Amino acid sequence: MQDLSKLFLDRFPEGKINESLARYTTFRIGGNAKFFYPLTDTKILPDLLSFAKEHNLKYFILSGGSNILLPDDDFEGLLIKMDNQEMEINGTELKSESGTLVSKLVNFSVENGLEGLEKWASLPGTVGGAVRGNAGCHGLETKDILKEAEIFDPDTMQIEIWKNEDFEFAYRHSKIKQTMKIILSATFALSPLKMTKEEQKSHLNEAINFRLQKQPFGFSAGSFFKNPSTEKPAGMLIDQAGLKGFQIGDAMVSEKHANFLINKGKASSKEMRELISHIKETIKEKFDIDLIEEVQIINY
Repeated sequence: MQDLSKLFLDRFPEGKINESLARYTTFRIGGNAKFFYPLTDTKILPDLLSFAKEHNLKYFILSGGSNILLPDDDFEGLLIKMDNQEMEINGTELKSESGTLVSKLVNFSVENGLEGLEKWASLPGTVGGAVRGNAGCHGLETKDILKEAEIFDPDTMQIEIWKNEDFEFAYRHSKIKQTMKIILSATFALSPLKMTKEEQKSHLNEAINFRLQKQPFGFSAGSFFKNPSTEKPAGMLIDQAGLKGFQIGDAMVSEKHANFLINKGKASSKEMRELISHIKETIKEKFDIDLIEEVQIINY
């Protein structure tokens, strides 16, 4: 394996060997990746995937790490971290590469005199993750503003253009989740600024302040379970079940918002998964409701 490590670094000098993945997720949980590559130029993607295929390595694509729980075990394959972050404006359309933080996307739209993304001012994660999971907050979902996206197919090694309808968006879901295809960029349809700059700033601050007031600080993957319905949001059910503050090891249900699970510092993936199972079993027993994870739980 040492020879393969040398081959990897010779071919991809920016790559890393045995890189800790915990630092790349907002949960701060995860083992090491045997082969790690921070991808800033998507032209290199075919070569990376060819390397994995040549050496019978599994590969995994990681975006912003804000909606994911990785295992404690090491990943013996190739992990590609999407760090492509170029953005451009064409009229009222904003095109962004998939590794761009949503917060930077919002700021870029504001700086260029566009409106339509103000509700996303506090949304964590990256553009790629937002498109893949139809992310949203304050009533604005990806499906409402996405025009199209560039998608890489690892089977054909070709780039495809997916229109909004191709994703078959649903609540926190898109068709691309059922494939191994990789989001390279997304184009959003926005509007020229009609409100005043002061009004836009007020909307931005409103979204940010809501997050600060309602959601906890700390190592978290964001809202963890999908809401069964608007009348029975997951956080309310978990709160009514008396689980606020419940913890297993360093994995804890937030005392501020019960649909947020917190790593108090040294939580393992095992502890977090045990906590998730306990929550689901309790909610099923008390309310006969099956909670479904919004956060992606990964098993290599």
